Amino acid sequence: MAKEMMKDMNNGIVKTKADVSVLREDLNTLKSDAQVMMDDAKVLGRDLKVEGRKQLSAAEERAREAMEQAKEKGRDQFEVMSQFVQSNPGQSLAIAFVGGIVASMLLGRRG
Repeated sequence: MAKEMMKDMNNGIVKTKADVSVLREDLNTLKSDAQVMMDDAKVLGRDLKVEGRKQLSAAEERAREAMEQAKEKGRDQFEVMSQFVQSNPGQSLAIAFVGGIVASMLLGRRG
């Protein structure tokens, strides 16, 4: 039984220089493949960074456009409101008075 165990152990041991050579080639291939993978990962990272910046830039531009549209709409509404107040000063005063009473009642209940 001891002889069989020794025989099994020897089967797992590299016996010739050819076996060592094959293992070295495999190891060099693995190193080369690992380097290629690392290089590809770097390129992918750069590409993702560039794409992310492009998308961020586009989102910023859309946000600027939306903000400009909101400003324009606010200016237009302010102009309409100003014209209403100038045309109807009595009614505007009454609306402001009622709004003040409502706000006072709502705030007074909270405290």
